[in-house]
Amino acid sequence: MKNTYIIGVILALGAALLNGTVGILSKGLFSSNLTPSAVSFYKCFIAFIVLTIFALFNLKMRKTILSLFKKIPYMALCSFLGIFVLYFFETTAYKFDTVPLVVFILLGTSVLTTFIFSTFLLNEKKNRFNYIGLVLLIVGLCVMEFSTGISGNISIGAIFAAIAGVGYGLFLVFTKKFSLDGGLSLIWYFLLFGIIYLFVPFYQEGLTVPELNTIPSLISLAILPTIGGFYCTTKALTYLEATKVQVLELTEPLFATLFAFVFLAELIQGVELVGAFLILIAIYVSEYQPKEKITKNEVNI
Repeated sequence: MKNTYIIGVILALGAALLNGTVGILSKGLFSSNLTPSAVSFYKCFIAFIVLTIFALFNLKMRKTILSLFKKIPYMALCSFLGIFVLYFFETTAYKFDTVPLVVFILLGTSVLTTFIFSTFLLNEKKNRFNYIGLVLLIVGLCVMEFSTGISGNISIGAIFAAIAGVGYGLFLVFTKKFSLDGGLSLIWYFLLFGIIYLFVPFYQEGLTVPELNTIPSLISLAILPTIGGFYCTTKALTYLEATKVQVLELTEPLFATLFAFVFLAELIQGVELVGAFLILIAIYVSEYQPKEKITKNEVNI
């Protein structure tokens, strides 16, 4: 049990690290002829091609793909939430706001969504530490949002980030509820439906071909967060509760903020460090499980 818990934690943190690269890679592509719709579509399309080629040489993956066929309705729904809603609105949000702002609003909305729906749909029990951690998370996120310059008016980027967060939170809950576990084969299905969904806004906006110098960034988006991030998240859900996975993945804003500072010169302010500290404390509190008191009778037994 302890080993599976540690594996789940490592996978969730790995997903946060990989997903933290989305902002800097996406923003770099906006300077070319690619729109947010095009970036969302191409990164999923490239990831799908990579996994398809891998499946051609992997008998076990092909068998798993066939075995998952009966769960197509469930995978189609989760793909809509976790691929289309998340990627389309997240990528669009980066067009309007900074990476730290988008990521913190996205993850903050996501954790609230997961917390609420996991209680009703997954019957996950919450203790007082979970609620205390949730409050600290909200405070930490508010501090981070304030430090990035949120005014009285909510920006378009913030709205898109919140929509993306709701989609991701529901994706975590439904993936757990439907017991979807198939590793790369499951991600193959998510991407298959995802490119179908994402093609609609891409087509309506006007099809464009990526420039040659954008290929490395698109491949990085396809390999790191799209394949790697989703793989770590879906595998973590097989070891941990959806709420625990979501809370651990709240470290993503810390990675995203660091990457934004290093690659985009989006400075980390002193107040942001306070918010980051509160988030780390919130994660510890949420994960803390008090030791059960041992009674005298239990000792005698």
